[in-house]
Amino acid sequence: MNQRLLRKKGFLFPLFFLLLIFLLALPCSAEEATADILPDEYHELLDILPEELTELLPEGLFAKDTETVGASVNEMSDFSYLLQTLLSLVGVKLGDCVRLLASIAGMLLLAAVCRTVQSSFAQQSIARAFSFCTTLVILSFLLTRGYDSIQSTVEYFSNLGKMTSASIPLLGGLYAMGGNVSAAVASSAGLTVFMSLLEGVVGTTIVPFCGICLAFAAVAALDPSLRIGTLAGTLKKHYTTALTFLMMLLLTMLSAQTVLGARSDTLAMKSAKFAAGNLIPVVGGSISELLRTVSAGVGYLRGTVGICALLLLLLLLLPTLIELLLVRLCWQLCASLADLLGCDSEKRLLEEFASVHGYLIAAVCICSSVLFLSFTLLTHCASALG
Repeated sequence: MNQRLLRKKGFLFPLFFLLLIFLLALPCSAEEATADILPDEYHELLDILPEELTELLPEGLFAKDTETVGASVNEMSDFSYLLQTLLSLVGVKLGDCVRLLASIAGMLLLAAVCRTVQSSFAQQSIARAFSFCTTLVILSFLLTRGYDSIQSTVEYFSNLGKMTSASIPLLGGLYAMGGNVSAAVASSAGLTVFMSLLEGVVGTTIVPFCGICLAFAAVAALDPSLRIGTLAGTLKKHYTTALTFLMMLLLTMLSAQTVLGARSDTLAMKSAKFAAGNLIPVVGGSISELLRTVSAGVGYLRGTVGICALLLLLLLLLPTLIELLLVRLCWQLCASLADLLGCDSEKRLLEEFASVHGYLIAAVCICSSVLFLSFTLLTHCASALG
């Protein structure tokens, strides 16, 4: 009986020794990675930001130590900073939109005068020619301005893809620092799928989608007898519905796998700490306290980086969103003016342009929600080491 007990202890001792080495290695590597120094992936995330955005950021945000970056993030989250940044962005875009509004209003007044003149012609063909020319001039101007808005949206999706690409190693490394290995894998996999959808689906379809919608609007404005408004409306609704459905599936997968992975990592780490604390009383207690200290540092680092990334994403979104909202408001005001002046074809054209910009706003907000959720999960996810 004693020999069997000695054999059993002799078998368990190497197992406990290996467990001790594993637990001792975890805090060492985590302490080394979180010793007040931000990972290189954080600075790579800052490098991909547009130059006009980096000029608005505090200088301390580019520092290497966590405390300086934390103070800068606190400054960025202040209401006065966000309001000042918002007003500056609105001020830049507002001047362009006022000039746009004045130009279209002038064209509509000219079109109203031309319609008054054309009513004096006895031949209807001459009157239709006048109407066609005025509508064509306004359409050419709207297409030029609408192309600029579409280009701005495409550029935003490109920047969003670059930010997603830079976020994959950053989120994976920050999750792994806290022992959330499964959460790191789930987050990286979800963002990889999102980047593929963003580049393969949204990035390649947004320009053809807007082009088809604007072509329908142009045909309907130049020849009011063709009633294709229902077809254009169906296309827009189905496009945004499909985009919403894809992002909903991605958000569900990302949130479920990340949360479940984090819970699994926490359970595994608590089981290891419990085994070490009971089987190796003195050393196991020291390991538990050390892991708790490291967990607090990792939690602070992840919270700082997560909130910083959320604010950066918001600042990246605001210029495009403000531009689309202001241009859409211009189209709607001009459509009201066209209705007041009796320019029916121009009114339908302007309403269609406003509708297209509304769907662009929806696409931009829907796609941004995935990264917002990813950084929010990082900020609120508990460290498995704690």
